[in-house]
Amino acid sequence: MWSASFQSAAAAGAVGMPPSVLETLKKQKLSLDDLGIWVQAVDSNKPLLTHLPDDLFNPASVMKLVTSVVALDVLGTNFQWTTRVYADALPVNGVVQGNLYIKGEGDPWFRSEDLWDLIRQLNDLGIHEVTGKLVLDNSYFDPGPADPSDFDGHPERVYNALPQALLLDNRATRVLIAPSDRNGTGAVVRAWPPNSNIAINNDVKLVKGACTGQTNQPSIAVLGSDTSTPTLNVSGKISTECQPDQFYLVAGNANDAFYSAFKHLFEQQGGKIEGTWAEGVVPKNAVYLVQHNSENLTQYLYLQNKWSNNLMARQIFLTLGAEIKGAPGTLLKSREVVMDWLKRQGFSWPGFDIENGSGLSRKERISPKELGQLLMYAWHSPTMPELMASLPIAGVDGTMRKRLRGEPARGMIHLKTGTLRDVRAGAGYVVTQSGRRYVVVILQNEKNVQNGGGTKVQDAILDWLYANG
Repeated sequence: MWSASFQSAAAAGAVGMPPSVLETLKKQKLSLDDLGIWVQAVDSNKPLLTHLPDDLFNPASVMKLVTSVVALDVLGTNFQWTTRVYADALPVNGVVQGNLYIKGEGDPWFRSEDLWDLIRQLNDLGIHEVTGKLVLDNSYFDPGPADPSDFDGHPERVYNALPQALLLDNRATRVLIAPSDRNGTGAVVRAWPPNSNIAINNDVKLVKGACTGQTNQPSIAVLGSDTSTPTLNVSGKISTECQPDQFYLVAGNANDAFYSAFKHLFEQQGGKIEGTWAEGVVPKNAVYLVQHNSENLTQYLYLQNKWSNNLMARQIFLTLGAEIKGAPGTLLKSREVVMDWLKRQGFSWPGFDIENGSGLSRKERISPKELGQLLMYAWHSPTMPELMASLPIAGVDGTMRKRLRGEPARGMIHLKTGTLRDVRAGAGYVVTQSGRRYVVVILQNEKNVQNGGGTKVQDAILDWLYANG
């Protein structure tokens, strides 16, 4: 049965609403009263279809579009992050007497490969020993106090990782599970970085037979993931016929992980560091040694938006505040940068609220019309190609790779998706069967809408637009 609110909306308030969309809402037992839509051709001054255009919705990860568009305008497409290494004194005969300092400036995607590049550069300078500590400088950001378990009680999940100016591998610990060691006597479980403060209990059982869903069921439980000494309980079973697999989770202290990886890679190249790590600030009289330059913003937005990487978005958001308002970057400074940008564009967005720039928030709000204005602006912006290239393509890649694969609209929709509990959202661009391009915004805030029904409603809207736009 349709709800009373749905019946009244369908009868009186849904002028122009496609029948296929109304029918899908009915089948999925979802309400038109909780659905916001904005559809507008990029070459038109008027929308083709709207519903609740001024209502405020939680957009989930679709909020990354705001972060992306503002960052492209404010930072520029070729903006890069640097990670620099300093020492207390110039090395003598390859020895640094005192501390080695690594200053992070918010690189959203600083990986183990990049750390290896820094160490290679140190090796090229002939540095093979550090008598002091590795001092990690995170002062470029001040994101404020936060608990990774606050959002949903799962601090070990990578989408809950917290920002920091100097991070390695998106704060993730990589756990390798392989069916046997060299002697074939047991399952192999290895973690990277090789952090001595993380305990691993390997209780994986080897079984015979083909590698199927029934014979490939390893699982990892993290105890004390947000403490400095967590334990990984690895259990389940894996067939001797299965290939090695990798799992990513957040466990332990981010500085511990950075130091552990540095020490391991430095020693691999014949180096030695005598001290442990400390968090601090690079002294003014420190000697600059080497640096790593990140990929540019355009390439990072591709990773952020295709796969909806929350931590990358939070790092980029904090960078806005640090670069424009001055370090350290804070959430307040970054929000001010966004609000200043909106004012310069002449946008009046009452009720708009951006908390951390990633959409992993219960506070963030935006209306379908506001997102429509943003996407219209972006389409006519010089950085339109960069934004467009970062969006998932229906039936092809990213978070849209499994959607509309068998439909004529496959490959014709670039859509940023968003999902939270009771939230399903999508916004981007559609090239219709007629060859015309449209901005499309679909925001749904309703109990359990994330459990498949919201996706079906969105796909019905996208299919209708492709055929009729």
